[in-house]
Amino acid sequence: MSETTHHDSHPPPSTDNVYSVKDVIMWRRKPMSVGVLTTMTMLWVVMEIYGYNFITVASWIAIFLFSSLFAWANIYRLIYKEEPNMSEIGISESTATEMGNWIRESSEDVAKWVFKVGAQSEWYVFAATVTGLWLLSVIGGSSDLLTLLFIGGVVGMSVPVIWLKYDYKIREHGKRLQMQSKRFYSMLDEKVFQKLKNKVKVNSPRKEEKEKKVK
Repeated sequence: MSETTHHDSHPPPSTDNVYSVKDVIMWRRKPMSVGVLTTMTMLWVVMEIYGYNFITVASWIAIFLFSSLFAWANIYRLIYKEEPNMSEIGISESTATEMGNWIRESSEDVAKWVFKVGAQSEWYVFAATVTGLWLLSVIGGSSDLLTLLFIGGVVGMSVPVIWLKYDYKIREHGKRLQMQSKRFYSMLDEKVFQKLKNKVKVNSPRKEEKEKKVK
């Protein structure tokens, strides 16, 4: 069953000429995914370890791009004796539509998840979410925004692949953990909460009798 889940969870990459965000995150386009991860790592090393600020790094990247384009254009003119064709440069309508739909769907998923955790989920889901946010605040207090963005990017490109590969096993462990949490809550409710409720019920008539005697 796990093998079936594994094969079904890896759909083929999109046939569009432009690399989609989902293909890069899911490592369906390995060269592009490696390039994105390598670029993030290089930027983090240059800015965090060597101490260069964002404007300096952005200026270097812009200088490299303009110099490369200038050299390519002059070589193109020497070889083909004509100006480079720039008509094909641009963002296609399908790519813009895909990006807009992805942003809309991501925003809706986040809003639904927030509402579900806050209003509909079990207590252990809420507790796990609050604990995770608290740990994130602790980590954020000991590091800067750039490091958090780098960690988020690495995790964002690693967790989906791990989830797709071990989807069945993760769901099995999740179900076991959910059952154990429910058993623990039932035991806690039976041994602690019910006794407290019974004590409150027993003590309340005595209080009413004392109040009547005082009157």
